[in-house]
Amino acid sequence: MRSPTGLRWVVDDVIPHTALLKRLLGQVSVVPGRDISPSLIRDADILLVRSITRVDESLLAGSSVRFVGTATAGIDHVDVEAVESLGIHWAAAPGSNALSVVEYVLSALALADWIRPLMTGTGIGLVGLGEVGARLAQRLINLGCSVVAYDPLCQRWPRGVLKADLNEVLRQPVVSLHASLHDKPPYGSRAMIDIAQAELMVHALQNRQEGGLFINAGRGELMTGDALEILGESAWSVVLDTWPGEPVLGAKDLSRCDWVSPHIAGHSAQARARGSDMLAVAISQWSGLSEHVEPSSQKPELRDAVFFDESSTAHVPDDPVNWATQFLTARAVLAREDARIRAGGSAGLSAVGFDTLRKSYQQPDEWSGRAIKMTHASSAVRQLAADLGLKVTQ
Repeated sequence: MRSPTGLRWVVDDVIPHTALLKRLLGQVSVVPGRDISPSLIRDADILLVRSITRVDESLLAGSSVRFVGTATAGIDHVDVEAVESLGIHWAAAPGSNALSVVEYVLSALALADWIRPLMTGTGIGLVGLGEVGARLAQRLINLGCSVVAYDPLCQRWPRGVLKADLNEVLRQPVVSLHASLHDKPPYGSRAMIDIAQAELMVHALQNRQEGGLFINAGRGELMTGDALEILGESAWSVVLDTWPGEPVLGAKDLSRCDWVSPHIAGHSAQARARGSDMLAVAISQWSGLSEHVEPSSQKPELRDAVFFDESSTAHVPDDPVNWATQFLTARAVLAREDARIRAGGSAGLSAVGFDTLRKSYQQPDEWSGRAIKMTHASSAVRQLAADLGLKVTQ
């Protein structure tokens, strides 16, 4: 097989050209994901996309594409059966955005003022224990939270997570969706939360005083539009990074939600770089290069430089929960992104507006695994920082 550097590539313009990927690039056409069409890829050998490009037979038939890569964890936008029937090799980037989504959800919990309740016994229900859900569950358990989950496809159930059916998970005061989107029986996840489940969630509020928080940072089509309407009109607080009918979000649904972001939970700088590097590994192996890009080279770098320095802060909260809430809220992108969406007025969010917001998104750095200097912090605060995934120094 020819080296990738001698092949023709079409690449979504939001996929970063990391050092690993640059080593392989050939003749490249960089285009917006929504502009990728059959005519554009007719003479291409390699096609790299993200989630907004639907990859199926109508796109690929008649083209010279031999490799399709999606720099995303989810593959619901790729018709795998059609791709394979055309003899095309494909690859994805599972887990590339997991840390970013975990940090997004933790920050959203802090922004919504749920850290203390969760750390003092309030239950959180997770739908899906894949790359994201399992990591989030472990981080929450480290913090002392009570985690209940539903995932009939999970092969290795995480220690400390209570297994329950979907209805029991949806009855928890906090619910966060992280299931993959698919239609495979008997556990297809599309529209798994419909009118009946939404009404169950609303009924559950009647038996508790603390209210409820619903987060969808998984896939929008995990729920129906009717279910979203019911939750939005109820006392549930609703956080959406994905939603039914995405990218369009109607004015009524926008007004019903407490916070909305334009599908950016997994878009940290490191997550996008991981996605590109994972595709570089897959392309290298597919092309049969004598010197493969080693998978170990795409592991996320843990920086030793201090990321957050509290050594000069005269007063650090003695209460670990207060410190955690302040730390996470300061790193939350949700309020900023919600404000950007609502700055467009009351007409809702269009596809054009959605794409514009995503392309102008200021990608945060992940904080997991990075150093924090805490000279004045109590031992309890330092331990909680470590439980959040930071490397604590004094």
